[in-house]
Amino acid sequence: MTKRPIKMLPIWIAVSSVIILAGILLFALLGFNHSAERGNNKTFEVEYDVVVDTAENGIESLKDACETAFKASGISYGDYQQAAKIDANTGSETVGGKLIYTFSVGVSDEALAKAKAAVESFANETFEDAQVYADYHVSYNTVFTDAAWRAAIAVAVGLVVALIYVGIRFGVGAALTGLTLTVHDVLVALSLLAILRIPVYTFAPIVVGAVAAFASLFMWVLQCMKMRENFKSAEYGAYSAEEAVEASSKTAEKAIYIAAGALGIVLVIFTVALAIAGSQLGAILLPLVCLFPVGVSVYSSLLFGPALHVPVKTAFDKFNSKHKRRFGKAKADKKKEEKEN
Repeated sequence: MTKRPIKMLPIWIAVSSVIILAGILLFALLGFNHSAERGNNKTFEVEYDVVVDTAENGIESLKDACETAFKASGISYGDYQQAAKIDANTGSETVGGKLIYTFSVGVSDEALAKAKAAVESFANETFEDAQVYADYHVSYNTVFTDAAWRAAIAVAVGLVVALIYVGIRFGVGAALTGLTLTVHDVLVALSLLAILRIPVYTFAPIVVGAVAAFASLFMWVLQCMKMRENFKSAEYGAYSAEEAVEASSKTAEKAIYIAAGALGIVLVIFTVALAIAGSQLGAILLPLVCLFPVGVSVYSSLLFGPALHVPVKTAFDKFNSKHKRRFGKAKADKKKEEKEN
């Protein structure tokens, strides 16, 4: 039988430990790289109504007025977007819209106030009966901790339910190995996110962790299905736990590679779709970042998982064998007693 790295569990533990410890250290020092999110800044908004919207070159002239006002005030913006107006009561779009300019938080209120007065003066002189309002305020980059915790709890509950299913269908040993692999894959994937310093949004760690948990458990279930099928054959009955897991792991390789490839293709397509739609960098990178947990799950299901499952299977085989002998002896003694009576 061709030997696979089934005896290399200490090496896999060492590799994963280095990655996880490095990730924990960098997270403690720097956290995740949330540079895709805007930091604290000042926002200058110009709200206009249908009069400006329908006037010839109305919006363009209003934009030019803003540019002129900013230049006169000695300030420059870092980002610009045009948005629809939203009714505060119904949440639906209304006529008109907004011009939104983003400035660094260090831009003075006096300069923004001067620009505000200039833009409103231009609008009153240019558009008859139009309602144009300019305003500015500080925007804070907020991390939604409560929402993140709720998402993490939801992922954990789903994981527990899935592991109960694995335990019922494939045995407690398979569930214990699956639990260890899932926690391992989530930690390694999040550690890579911290180590590689990829710019992401604040909710990215939850998404990466959820993908890692799903992919890990899915890949392990594929292994368990093959083991359950293989261990029923007479050939595998003559193998030791190490030989049985090693041989069965080979037969699961193709299914695992196909599953990982399918997940990878979906993530790449999603990335291309976001890029075509003109999404921001953090949104575009997130599906690609999710390729990390898929890769980690392939590593754990083909290398770390089988090596880890050998001692687990050995322990449960010994327990089942001892229990079976005791049960068989008790059953034989009962039959003998019934025969004598």
